[in-house]
Amino acid sequence: MKHKVFLGYSKNPQELSQEILQAASTINKSGIAEAKTWEDTPATGRLIIETVLKAIDESTLCLFDVTTLSQNVLFEVGYAFSQQKHILLSFQKTKESMHDWRAFDVFSTIGCIFYETGNELAGRFLTGLAAASERTLWDDVSQTLESHAPNTLFYVPTYHTSEAERNLRRIIGREKDLGTKVTTADPAEQGSAPLAWYVNAVYSSTATLLQMSGEGHDRNRLHNARTAFIAGLARGLNRPLMIVVDEEYRGPVDYKDILYRYHNKKKLSEHFKIWTKNAFEVWNRDNFTPAATSPPKVALTAELKNLKFGEYVAENEADTLDEYFVETAEYEAILRENSVVFVGRKGMGKSANMIRASQSLRDDKRNLVCLIRPTNYDLDGLVSVLQSLGGDGNQAFLVESFWRFLLYSEIALSAVSAAERLPAGIAPGTPIATLRDYLSQKGICDEFSVRLEKVIEDARSDSAPRGQSLQKQRERITQALHGDIVGNLRRLLGEALRDRHRVALLVDNLDSAWTRSAQLQSQAILLVGLLGTVSRIAEDFQKENNRLRSVNVTVSVFLRSDIYDEVIKEAREPDKINTKRINWNQPELLKRVMEERYLASRPTGTSPEELWKRFFCEQVDGRPTLEHILSVILPRPRDLVFFCKAAVLNAANARHPVVEASDIREAEKSYSKFALDALIVEYGPTIRGLEDVIYEFTGSERVLRRSSVLELIGGVLGDGDIRAMEDCLEGLLQISFLGIEVREEEFAYPDRADDLRKSKVLARNFYRRTKREMRFQVHPAYQNFLDME
Repeated sequence: MKHKVFLGYSKNPQELSQEILQAASTINKSGIAEAKTWEDTPATGRLIIETVLKAIDESTLCLFDVTTLSQNVLFEVGYAFSQQKHILLSFQKTKESMHDWRAFDVFSTIGCIFYETGNELAGRFLTGLAAASERTLWDDVSQTLESHAPNTLFYVPTYHTSEAERNLRRIIGREKDLGTKVTTADPAEQGSAPLAWYVNAVYSSTATLLQMSGEGHDRNRLHNARTAFIAGLARGLNRPLMIVVDEEYRGPVDYKDILYRYHNKKKLSEHFKIWTKNAFEVWNRDNFTPAATSPPKVALTAELKNLKFGEYVAENEADTLDEYFVETAEYEAILRENSVVFVGRKGMGKSANMIRASQSLRDDKRNLVCLIRPTNYDLDGLVSVLQSLGGDGNQAFLVESFWRFLLYSEIALSAVSAAERLPAGIAPGTPIATLRDYLSQKGICDEFSVRLEKVIEDARSDSAPRGQSLQKQRERITQALHGDIVGNLRRLLGEALRDRHRVALLVDNLDSAWTRSAQLQSQAILLVGLLGTVSRIAEDFQKENNRLRSVNVTVSVFLRSDIYDEVIKEAREPDKINTKRINWNQPELLKRVMEERYLASRPTGTSPEELWKRFFCEQVDGRPTLEHILSVILPRPRDLVFFCKAAVLNAANARHPVVEASDIREAEKSYSKFALDALIVEYGPTIRGLEDVIYEFTGSERVLRRSSVLELIGGVLGDGDIRAMEDCLEGLLQISFLGIEVREEEFAYPDRADDLRKSKVLARNFYRRTKREMRFQVHPAYQNFLDME
């Protein structure tokens, strides 16, 4: 039987499309298959997308050329994949395109033909066609799909901050507050997830909300390519789909009619409400019964298939985190009535600790819990206000006034909101009613991010007259920010909260807008101001006199470790900041992360060791399996959960009754890409040329002399800029991409500034004794993806 093949490709550049057309001609002449290109399906008055999707429906096999990462083509790939078509990808080999392929890498599990000419592509395609399996990629990836859930939303934001992105996140936040379960594919939190994760997220959600990135933004090409694939997948699975773009986006012609172009937050909010209402009503009416969305019927070892470990990003599992949360000393410190700063890298569990602590504290109805998690706020705007003031005294005063207003008003809004949720509501004449009325009178009703931006605008618009005294300037700043609101809030809060056992203020995500720039010192002053204000706010609420009532207020702040190390340099008395470092350097503690997740779904009395003995092979390359896994990942809960989920998925796809050594090795590939992508997203804005520098290590030795490392860096930054090369090397050490040799064949990967300083001294002493050049090693987590020798 002759195969009907659909060819999808980008029309530009023309040299590439001509090679594809040559391949189509050769395939047709073979007599084995009938090849039809998208150009053979003219729209003639109909939407281009409809005619292309119809051609895909009528095909038995699809060949898509993804050399240019065309959004049109990737949309078609997602659609064809959801329709369970046999899919092959093709990629023309050039130095630039191969870099794109490795960076994108969502399709590492799809067969790909790398070619240089159209005839070579056709030959390889026909050879592969003869050996093709009856199974499709959908058969493999769909085996661990979870069931549909009503009123659920899958949201994919962008890498960068924009007005549209900030407002969309705020809308999503309010939707969460109303009870909608939202799964977020936040590249800043998790990097790029594996293909199976995206498929499950779309499949199990009621609707899919995507945001495309405008031209010129960081990593916009990779983000838009990935998002286009997800859009095609959602379209093929009959999921309600909304794609938000801003004015700078220049989208592909094929599906421009299904985009929503952002104009202002009011119209966006109105459109979103209508869209979600319709999407959820369709669910309730039809319960998504179309055949295209029916669960796949695939024979599989049932127990392995049902092995669930939860999400690897805490924000996406807030409703189940309590079932398997591992309590640590840092978590206990949050529950104790202390104000403290928690420091750790991404994936260390800062957000998990915050989420679980808020749940535990809320269990005691006498407590009031306030969560502050501003998203992509305007840090640069506040920095510009700071710089316009001049003088450290004014800056410090502004920062403390700024934080006091925002935190006091947040406590007040949370107190009123909690009272309104009570069955009896708020009785007239009570202290909480007085507080509510005061907030309304002063127009304090917006969420934290909006109030923050308003404060910035008020301070910026108030210019100081020349020659004004320091005292007068401070009075002007106070008046511009909040007038006498802070003092009045303190008094009203004392009355309204006097019967509360504890008011716990939990602050996270303040480092989301941190960037490497000339304003770094001002950014640091802002955050160190918060850290100093934390303890003073707690002390202020302890005061009691004939005007003020005492309230037990505690403030916990969660901050990325590299940012904390930079911020603390600006602190006058760093020893007075109560700091807890989060780390997972004890293998037994990290092991418990997986065991608790396993036990959550097993009968009471199950041994935690059963996970490793029953579902995982005993050894990998002569080493106990868990020991092997821990040796190739970063010691963080997020990474271990990701790795184990990937290994189980590989075993399920291969029909293995247990996770075998081959499944572990495949998991190493997907994990290594995930870890590297997360590293680039997290530190790319703060280390010059990070992504290009890291890719320069591809194919090199794992252990490199200092001169070799600088040579690789110089290939990107330029050999003549010695200072920039040295700074980049320092950055690679700080983020643990490189480890430094401190003893013979022993490399240290310190994750805090003081430990790195100690490791450097050990290394210098070691090389002074051995009279050798200093050596570095790329962390094992990244070696697999970089094909290191």
